[in-house]
Amino acid sequence: MNGGRGRAPGAGSPMLTSCSSQKMCSWMMSCCLALQHLAVQTSLLCIFHLLLLPTLPQEPPHAHTTSKLLARSLFACGISTVLQTTLGSRLPLVQIPSFEYLVPAMVLSSHLSPGASTDRNGTAMASTCLVPHCRDTGSWADSLQEVSGAVLISGLIQLALGVSGVCGWAARHCGPMVLAPSLSIIGLSAYKEAAFFCSTSWGVALLLVLLAVTFSQHLRSCRLPFCAWPHAWEATTEYSAPTLRTFSVLLPFGGVCIVCAILSYFHVPWESLDVTMAQLSWANSTSNAPWIHIPYAGAWRWPLLTPRALAVGIAMAMGCSMNSVGCYVLCRRLLRAPRLPPHACNRGLCMEGLGSLLAGLLGSAGGTASSIANTCAAGLTQAGSRHSVQVSALLCMVLGLSPRLAGLLTHVPLAVHGGVLCVTYAVAVGTGISYFQYTDIDSGRNIFIVGFAMFMALLVPRWFGTALAPLATGWVPLDLLFLSLLMVPVFLTGFLSFFLENTVSGTLEERGLLPEQPWKARAGDCRLHGERGKASQAYKLPAGLRRLLPSSCKAFPCCFLCPGSEEEEEGSCATEEGTAGPGEGTHLLPKPSSGELQPATRPSQTDMPAWHTVA
Repeated sequence: MNGGRGRAPGAGSPMLTSCSSQKMCSWMMSCCLALQHLAVQTSLLCIFHLLLLPTLPQEPPHAHTTSKLLARSLFACGISTVLQTTLGSRLPLVQIPSFEYLVPAMVLSSHLSPGASTDRNGTAMASTCLVPHCRDTGSWADSLQEVSGAVLISGLIQLALGVSGVCGWAARHCGPMVLAPSLSIIGLSAYKEAAFFCSTSWGVALLLVLLAVTFSQHLRSCRLPFCAWPHAWEATTEYSAPTLRTFSVLLPFGGVCIVCAILSYFHVPWESLDVTMAQLSWANSTSNAPWIHIPYAGAWRWPLLTPRALAVGIAMAMGCSMNSVGCYVLCRRLLRAPRLPPHACNRGLCMEGLGSLLAGLLGSAGGTASSIANTCAAGLTQAGSRHSVQVSALLCMVLGLSPRLAGLLTHVPLAVHGGVLCVTYAVAVGTGISYFQYTDIDSGRNIFIVGFAMFMALLVPRWFGTALAPLATGWVPLDLLFLSLLMVPVFLTGFLSFFLENTVSGTLEERGLLPEQPWKARAGDCRLHGERGKASQAYKLPAGLRRLLPSSCKAFPCCFLCPGSEEEEEGSCATEEGTAGPGEGTHLLPKPSSGELQPATRPSQTDMPAWHTVA
């Protein structure tokens, strides 16, 4: 009768009911964000295989070979994502075979099958070869086996770069003059693929882009009573969520796929006939795939290690390492995370190396690297969560265990893939441009470095792609190594900008390296709410693992993977201003009853970091 007034907290009390509902809402939001990550991840996986498989020798595989290949990649990416978010950099990064794996793999396949296309935009080309002494192996499986060997080698090299501390050292010496052109080129390098897939149906692609832009920008303040929205700093809960902005990728993706399915059901032509037949062939190859198939090392074939695979593997490792460092920087800037310490960067590359090792042993055509598209999607929606990424990794592994379910991904319209590329990679371009504000962009030195690095990154791949004479040094593996590196825009931009930035004289103000620059440490942030050192907790290993390995981190192989005492002190203050505006800080949903990243933005304080780790 008294409505529960004065009753001690117990079963059925309003307090416990409220806590249970908040946990349920957190789980629901995390699952929806996981589906959003999975949609972007599977789109990139389909793009990778759709561009790579036609370059292999034209030997028709078995009906279920393509679906098994896609399932193996999904399984390896799921495990690599769990490793990255748990033992690696601890950032909410999804793992996929990036374009830095695609280009060297296509170069190797063009050597093994000179009649195949090597242009990244997927269009047909004349039967040419970019390296001398091309030979036609005539075996689809043998070519893929050698590509898997290159992936295995790239994983070993990435593991070595992480353990040795080279990755953390390089990331520490990358200022705004290196980050700005590199991140911009990472985004611009996907324009050919985006144009190719969008051209299959511009109407479908434009519909997805229009919906994504409307939800994420024009209607970003629209709050719907969807679920409780917890705020960690204030210990309060909002009972409305910016649903349209939070799911501004998932809702257009699902809506456009439903529209295309309805049009296909009523036989309304919305895609070109050639593309429709090609996609039917791609999808029909998965129709007879088994429901359950557990991937394991050597189940298909063991990777083939040759001098050619060694050369291409080195190029894969160098390109993907640069891409991953850029993705780490992009993620922590978009999510307003603390500045990435070197030990976290080293651990992240080690976990990516382990993921690539697993992918190579399983026979995948690409390794694992941090997904630029998923990171940009998290920045676009202003919603990132380590827990949701781990849930998406679990779903990815489940799909990897069922080639028949993985084959369903091949029915997604190609124009949808192009729209996803347009929406996500545009964020990387804008983030890279934003780093120019910290430098003296009117300086002649900076103008030349930026212009030269970006122009050559776009020119050189085009030059070699249309060259009449192949690159010839007298040794085929060396030809493949040079060509695989020079065809990757990210490698060219990163190398040229890093070399010129550190060799051409310039003042600290010109280079944006003054201690008081906002992109570096902010002295006041480390004492927000009296929680000195809370920010550095985001990148630490789980507490259980730290207790198991207290002394081994001081030994040589592991000393670069754990923070030192001085680094912990400095890292606690190394936060970043970020890109979120007042009142729209990134909401990092917590994992129920665990130390998960929490939202940490007050509408009235724009300098507050958006990451906070609850002990």
